[in-house]
Amino acid sequence: MNSVPACLTAILLLGSLTGCGEKPQAEETETTSENVAANERAAAAKLAPATDPIEEEIEAFRTKTRVLYNNSNFDELEKIAEDARSSKARFANGSWKLYQFYAALVCDSDEPEEMWELHDQIHKAWIAAKPDSITARVAHADFLVTHAWHARGDGYADSVTPEGWKSFGIRLNRAAEILEKAQTLSAKDPYLWDVSISTGKGLSWEKPEFEAIIAQAVAQEPKFFAVDINRSLSLLPRWLGEPGDWEAYAQQASERQDGLGAEVYARIVIYLAGYHDNIFRETKASWPRTKEGLKLMRERYPDSIKILSQIAKTATAAEDREFAKASFDQLGDVYLPSVWRKPERFIHYRNWAETGQW
Repeated sequence: MNSVPACLTAILLLGSLTGCGEKPQAEETETTSENVAANERAAAAKLAPATDPIEEEIEAFRTKTRVLYNNSNFDELEKIAEDARSSKARFANGSWKLYQFYAALVCDSDEPEEMWELHDQIHKAWIAAKPDSITARVAHADFLVTHAWHARGDGYADSVTPEGWKSFGIRLNRAAEILEKAQTLSAKDPYLWDVSISTGKGLSWEKPEFEAIIAQAVAQEPKFFAVDINRSLSLLPRWLGEPGDWEAYAQQASERQDGLGAEVYARIVIYLAGYHDNIFRETKASWPRTKEGLKLMRERYPDSIKILSQIAKTATAAEDREFAKASFDQLGDVYLPSVWRKPERFIHYRNWAETGQW
């Protein structure tokens, strides 16, 4: 991987590089155009926010991991990461335990610079204590990428200060150097390629460099879908792609031998939907392929309330009433704020699935 000067066009930071934490789904750009009726608002007011037991299990795992990190318990961190890598363990919603391990090593985006510097010292101490650890190096590189965006800020390019650009480039290039060193270690970690994509996105690497990353990622672990989501994100026109690029990549990823099949296509669509008012109207995303993937996800992860909620929401966006209604019927009054943002939307979408009236 080659480090190049950081120069970005006018882009708005969203989604996978927010602050110093997990790569969360983007906030929806949707303007609330639904004509929410008075009876729908009344029904929404009666809804109690629900929780997903699988999400609670993930949160408990992340909390445990974070406590170990806060206390610089590198021995235990190494054990958890190695077990997650070797077992390829996943939670009951398909989320990789290894991904959630790294997601736990976070600091809030609004923390003062002194706290970020403290985190940097913890990561350096981890590498010093475990010089042959791929976990320590990947974690540090991931931190540096988000620290770079912290320096840049989340505004348009013309709002970034010269000092912000300087720190942005320095930290991303440090991350690239650490990742290059990590690739020489005997241990292999699929999350390394996810961080590589984030690094390359910030440094505006060329297409061949991303293709090399994907080739190595797929050869190592074709089912680690975080890499595919991040690469699809980088192919949005606001980043490094052209219209139709991410859709073509998603199709290719879904046809990969030994991959997740249509599931990865659906996961990409669910994630990127947060960057559109309606992804099926604004892009070349295939609803038939997405639907196929959603059905697979429901079969593979039947206990996930979040996935069922995402199916209902995505089917509504695609205007597939029958599929949406079947999912809403299973949900009943189970409202997850993390999916719907607000109860009025849940009620309004459910009413559309039942009546066809928007």
